[in-house]
Amino acid sequence: MRKTEEDPCWPGSPQAMARRVVHEQVAGDGATHVAVLGPGGTGKTTLLAELVRLYRRAGVAVVDAQAAPEPGEVTDRLVVLVDDAHRLTPGAAGRLRVLLRHPLVGIVVAYRPWPRPPALQELIEAMAGDRRLVVLGHLDRDVVRGCAEHHLGPAAAAVVDPVLRQTGGLPALVEPMLRALAAAGAARQGAALAPRGAVPGPVGMAETPGVVSEQICAALADLDPCTRAVLHALAAGAPLDAELLAELVGTADATDLVQRVQTTGALLATGRVVPAIGSALLSTTPHDVTRSVRRRLFTLLLDRGEEPVELARALAADRVREPRVARLLLEQADAALAEDPGLAGALLSEAVDAGAPAAPLAVRRALAAALVGDLDGALQWADPALRDESAPGHRQAAGITAAVLAQRGLLTSTAELYRVAGPQRAGSTALALLAVGAREDAEAELASTEGAAGRWSPHLVSGCESLMARGVLESIRPGPSTAEAATTALSTLTRAATLLEPVGRTALLMDTPSALAALVALHTGELGSAESVLERALAADIGGPPARSRHLLLLAWTAMLRGRMPIAVERMNEARSGRGPLEPRDELFLRALEVGLARRASDLPALLRAWGRAREAVVRHPVDLFTLLPLGELVVAAARLGETARLAPHLAEAEALLARLGNPPLWSTSLHWSGAQAAIVMADPAMLQPHATALVSAARTSFYAAVLADAGRSWLRVLVGDIDAVSVLTAAERLAGIGLTWDGSRLAGQAAARATDSSDRSCLLQCARVLSGDDEPRHVSTGGAAPHGRAQAEPGGVLSAREREIAALVVEGLTYREIGAQLYISAKTVEHHVSRMRQRLGASSRSDLLARLRAELAEGA
Repeated sequence: MRKTEEDPCWPGSPQAMARRVVHEQVAGDGATHVAVLGPGGTGKTTLLAELVRLYRRAGVAVVDAQAAPEPGEVTDRLVVLVDDAHRLTPGAAGRLRVLLRHPLVGIVVAYRPWPRPPALQELIEAMAGDRRLVVLGHLDRDVVRGCAEHHLGPAAAAVVDPVLRQTGGLPALVEPMLRALAAAGAARQGAALAPRGAVPGPVGMAETPGVVSEQICAALADLDPCTRAVLHALAAGAPLDAELLAELVGTADATDLVQRVQTTGALLATGRVVPAIGSALLSTTPHDVTRSVRRRLFTLLLDRGEEPVELARALAADRVREPRVARLLLEQADAALAEDPGLAGALLSEAVDAGAPAAPLAVRRALAAALVGDLDGALQWADPALRDESAPGHRQAAGITAAVLAQRGLLTSTAELYRVAGPQRAGSTALALLAVGAREDAEAELASTEGAAGRWSPHLVSGCESLMARGVLESIRPGPSTAEAATTALSTLTRAATLLEPVGRTALLMDTPSALAALVALHTGELGSAESVLERALAADIGGPPARSRHLLLLAWTAMLRGRMPIAVERMNEARSGRGPLEPRDELFLRALEVGLARRASDLPALLRAWGRAREAVVRHPVDLFTLLPLGELVVAAARLGETARLAPHLAEAEALLARLGNPPLWSTSLHWSGAQAAIVMADPAMLQPHATALVSAARTSFYAAVLADAGRSWLRVLVGDIDAVSVLTAAERLAGIGLTWDGSRLAGQAAARATDSSDRSCLLQCARVLSGDDEPRHVSTGGAAPHGRAQAEPGGVLSAREREIAALVVEGLTYREIGAQLYISAKTVEHHVSRMRQRLGASSRSDLLARLRAELAEGA
């Protein structure tokens, strides 16, 4: 219940403390005398006033020191009250010491920690044997919350922290600020004619309420000039150092300087000025005085070997052109670039404000902007140096611009700019050439770096770029085995990602090795590898903010292929929740994901909306080797919507690109699978034929392609009503085995819908349910059932309830057929479950799988 203004009492308030003191004394349980110690503004006067009120309510007379009677005149209980006891004269203090010995007299004194004149010290020592000491200070959060609830009721929660930050918990400011906020909230509620019983919300806390500012200014006006000057210096950025402050304000008396300022109550425990007071000091002091103090302070601190960065930033904000300020800001910017590019960019801008020449810093500002994802800003800063071939940062500007243009799909220009950037960027030059199908030029570029090794010093980033290019080159080399090419490419790209991790946060590349490794894995059905490398990239923050969305979108794509639609949506939403709109490359993946998720959910209205956005994204980003996945997804959606003609030019461009690279199966298989699906949707055998032929051809060297080719044949037979349940089950579960669980579930489901034999239909439906997760128990939490029926991992591990059943039987040594008979599912379904568990647990062999299953079962027991 909210307290009334006549009874403002909450835990920790002066009123609550006064009640405890008086109650103890009246009951005879407490000390006879009270000493109240605290800096200015901590509530000593408020506490004394409450004591007076309570003493008199209890029938105890209260007088001040001047009206105190002689000991022989006291006939009833009496309390002598002394405020500002540090100002007592020796004579007054002596009379109080005499009264201390009277059994009916209690003495209450309030004083600051400093000064401590001898008369006061003697009085306090005389009280020591029968004294209750009350120490006041700045309020903590719990007390401020109680005070806020008293004034604002339920609206208090929103203002506790802002009030605490501005006032530092100084009672003299907390109370008036909360009263002002309550008054403003009530006035606003009345003006809006709020309904009866509505709770007025607190006003904004962007600045101190006017009535509080006036109170602070009045208090500052009462300070002696030296104390105010010291507080102003502290507010301007000076540390709490007596000798430094004495030199700064021009006084030789440094001994008591800090103590004097601390007793005002205007300082926090850290030595900084209470923010509201600091703001008032700076706003009421002429700006040129503050600027002069800061300049002198900066010189003093710099001369004694310190690096006053915040002071330098304040001087830069004042447009003080000082070479030493600019130099310090530049040094700090260079140091911050590796850890916090955003801070580095701000420091570089401030260095220019402090007098550093802008032109030589443009490239560094471009790099800082690019690393935080401000690609437009990066292009603007890099452009002057890029246009001037004689500029010192010309090559670096070319590298920055190249990385930006790569994210916008302009890979031909990217390759040209990396050439300008110099031989140390040859790896990225080759990578950009490979992405547009210029294989021979890319190989020549990489070969030239080997001959140029003696002319430039390779470093971590250039080494990583070379590994990235070589990894992609391995993925398109003709050979007897696509699996071997994929393994080599993945290994090379993963090594590049590991090499980059120490500097990955500030490495500005056209793409990350983690993203390329994930693309290779996605194109070969190694979804577990894709997830692993992407999760590691996010943990290491490889590529910084510009790459985060890319990694999240690829993770969403992996989840979509697995049929984990809620996870895909979550990752996708996380990717687009960053600062600003996505770049064209990421936008294309995002829109294709929206299309893919809507298609898999059979949500035609959502698919139509997503398709409209996707068409724009395709137009904005030219086709390259690394955007075949979204193109393939859009090809299938276009067939579903009868919009195939719109993508025909893009599909032709992709096919021409692959032809220039020699139609590498690793990259072409997924696109042919999408083409086959589109043909199946349109029931067009002529359209299907080239894709089927390509898949069959690739199947000779690629297990992934063989699975897709087999699935394509099964799907085509299903569409014409030729249902062979065994072959469909095999094809569906093999699709799940390479990670395409949704595709496998859909194949089994369509076959079940067309099957005439009830036994076949039942078996196919069961397979479809298993692959979609619908046969497993749903994990119910406060949020309800798992979305889309996906079974969730049990609290004890990563396996679902059904998987734990199967795992227990596998560990016992039962065959797939025996397990299927015991659980009333097919042996193929058991095999699929075991395959999925092996992928999830990362087992490399059967013995490894058994060991991991035993550990998992033990953990969840």
